[in-house]
Amino acid sequence: MIGRPCEIQLLASGQSNQTLRLRTDTEDYVLKRWRYEQVFAVDRELEVSIQKELAQQALAPEVLAYDAKQGWFLQPYYQAPSLQQVTLSPLIKATVLAETLSKIHNTRVDIPAWSMSERVEHYLQQLRSVNSAVAAQMSQKLVPMQPLLEDWLSYPVLCHNDLSMNHILMADPIRIIDWEYAGIGHPLFDIASAIVVNELSDQASVRLITEYEKIAHYQIDRQRLAQWCEFVEWLNKVWQHLFRHLS
Repeated sequence: MIGRPCEIQLLASGQSNQTLRLRTDTEDYVLKRWRYEQVFAVDRELEVSIQKELAQQALAPEVLAYDAKQGWFLQPYYQAPSLQQVTLSPLIKATVLAETLSKIHNTRVDIPAWSMSERVEHYLQQLRSVNSAVAAQMSQKLVPMQPLLEDWLSYPVLCHNDLSMNHILMADPIRIIDWEYAGIGHPLFDIASAIVVNELSDQASVRLITEYEKIAHYQIDRQRLAQWCEFVEWLNKVWQHLFRHLS
């Protein structure tokens, strides 16, 4: 049990969850209140399992307590800025992103893989229930990208799948947070997601790619990566359509 909080602060966080900082006389915590896992097909038990394994490897904060049924999760609060907040050049930040992605992709975890095709179909089904016209448009746009989904597990590695710079805490060592969309998948999706969600410039994107190739010893197919970036943008649009109807 934690002590009675003497201060509660609402933290800036992602759109779908509420995140609070709880301070007691002696301890500092982050309490996340989960929402919308049914709509977005988030497996909370898998999320916790991943974070527990990564905490043992000093890649993520420790899981102190959670209740999937009640929808809450407790971890330590880190007095560290995010990569987004620190004063570094965009190219240096791109290098840190590359290092972080490589570290994640080279980490071995014992978890089941989920299907991107099934996840996409779930999103489209949810969208059809609230806006069938938009769902039809998005389904049509997906058709030329279907081969990517079939390629999802052709090079299976652990992926974060939402590596915003806000999710990288510049502690010593670096800690990565918000693992709700993580799973076994294709590294190019994870790299594409980092490029898109962080709105990297062309120059910063090139830096991320070249640094990742050097660190991970993995040759990136630029044309294929561009296709994954297009898919990430498509997926984010579907997600935003769904979220607008929820809110």
